[in-house]
Parts: sequence; structure tokens; C-alpha cells
Amino acid sequence: MNKRGGFFWGFFLFVLLAALGVSLYYLYIYWPREPVDLQIVPGNSGTNVVVENNLPSKQFYQNMRYQDKLITYSIANSCSSDRISDIEEAFMNIESLTVLAFDRTNGDAMIKVLCSDVAPEAGQENYFVAGEGGPSRVLNSTLYSVILEGKISLFREDRCDGAKVATHELLHALGFDHNNNPESILYPTLECSQQIDSEIIESINLIYQPESLPDLFFYISTATKSGRYLNFNIEVLNQGLRESAPTEISVYSEDKFVEKFDIGAVGIGSRKILTVENLRLPGDTDKITFIVDEENNVDELYDNNNQAVLRLVPQR
Repeated sequence: MNKRGGFFWGFFLFVLLAALGVSLYYLYIYWPREPVDLQIVPGNSGTNVVVENNLPSKQFYQNMRYQDKLITYSIANSCSSDRISDIEEAFMNIESLTVLAFDRTNGDAMIKVLCSDVAPEAGQENYFVAGEGGPSRVLNSTLYSVILEGKISLFREDRCDGAKVATHELLHALGFDHNNNPESILYPTLECSQQIDSEIIESINLIYQPESLPDLFFYISTATKSGRYLNFNIEVLNQGLRESAPTEISVYSEDKFVEKFDIGAVGIGSRKILTVENLRLPGDTDKITFIVDEENNVDELYDNNNQAVLRLVPQR
């Protein structure tokens, strides 16, 4: 065999071995393996965000409020001029003392005021029932009990000056329960001397301090990895006060970007579920990071709970 032939066969053998090596490498990388679970790393998820206002005045449920500081109301045509005057005075009383504002509308209102001449039976002696009020539709967003609609029913003319009955029922419609202070307008038995106490004012101003914004976080995050392929199930919850703008979930393997997934808008208290199978990773890894709204297109109540980090479960 001449030199030229020997060189050819040597080069051919080299290429063959190199191709075999590359093939074995890719076979090793992509050959299906036993799936391994990834678990969430504590402290890297939004599940630890909790709001505890500890309001001085008791509410029906924790953190009850309407979405906005500006609350619309409507008054039924059946209401007499005296009852209309009372409820208007009640709205002005609360508006003058708190951060809230009220706007009367003839359309779909957040608080509906009704009037009737038929009152429910009194439950105890010296207790006169001149009205009823409270939230009629409430949505639990996790952080807040969001009042979607409240109702006030006035049954009798108020025997006190200062719209005491209407103010009492309005505070119920704002989510506040009775208290144990006989001098407070929220005491179960109404007396003409009762006033809107400082605890009520402080509670309203405190609960309405946060802006009306959404808040997105990873509610549930599970994943398995097989070689360089990832299967995962991610749930994003909006625990805030308003529907979010359309957004995306970004996936990172270690610090390398993998892919971005559009999940659209997320309603109050609603979840968006993203399930993906066989997502190819750029390399072997034991750390996967999920980030919602990475580009900060959504104004939120909290910006420190938008990612979840998962790592391989140690084998025992």
C-alpha cells in the first residue's frame, strides 16, 4: 500500500471514530432516561406573601374591600325623599372622614340602595330594625376578600338626626361587622348618640391604602426532568385587586434562557395553568427557574414574588 492510500485509510478511520464518538455523545445526552423530580426551593416562590392588616374594626372576612377607592352607588326609585337624603348624608359622612369617594350612578353600581316599608322582625327587646346592609358578592383573591357588590336596604324612617341608620348599614356594605363599643355606630343596638369612631376610620384608610393592582405568583410548580428534556406543570394565581395585563412565563435552565410562554391576562382570584412536555434544555442542569412577567409589563402590588426556582430532588 502506498503512502497516499495509507493516509486515506488513516483519515477515514479518524473520521469514522470521530463520528462514532459524537454519535455516542448525543446518544448519551438524548437517550431516554428515568425521569427525576424537581422540587421548589423554599424562599423562591410567591406563596410566602401574606397580608395581615389586623384592622382595629372587625370585618366579616379578612381584608374586605372594594377594588377601588372610588365606589359607585345607585338608589332605587322606590326610596322616599327622606331616605334618599339619609343615604346621601351617610355617603358624605364616610367620604369626609376617609380616603373613600362615592359616585351616584343610574347604571350598574357597586353598592345598591333599596327601600321597603316591610321590615324584618326585631330579634331582641329595644332593638329596632330600620335597615340592613352588607356585601352581597365577594371574591376571595387570596390576599383580599374583594367586594364585587354590596346592598343596603332601608325599611323605616330614621328617628335620629345624622343619618345614623343609613351610615350603620353603609359600613356593613363596606364589609364591617358589629363591634362591642356602645358608643360606636357599629354597635348592634342603634342609639342616636352613637358616632363613627376612630377605629372605623383608621380601618377604612388602612385597608384601602394599597393601590388597586393585580399580584401574580406561582401557586403550584411541579416538574420532572429526563435527560435534557423537561416536563412541567405551572399554575399562576392573581391574588390582587384587578385583572392583570397579558403576560408571559420565562423558563431558564441554570442562567440560560430556554423559552417564553404567553399566558394572557389573569383575572382576580383566577389561575392560569401552563403544562409543557419534552421541553429541550440547552444542557444538563439541576436548576430550573420560572419567571412570570419578567419584562415588568404588569404593575403589581408586589414585585418580589414573581419567580419559582426548582432543583433536583437528592437521591437517597
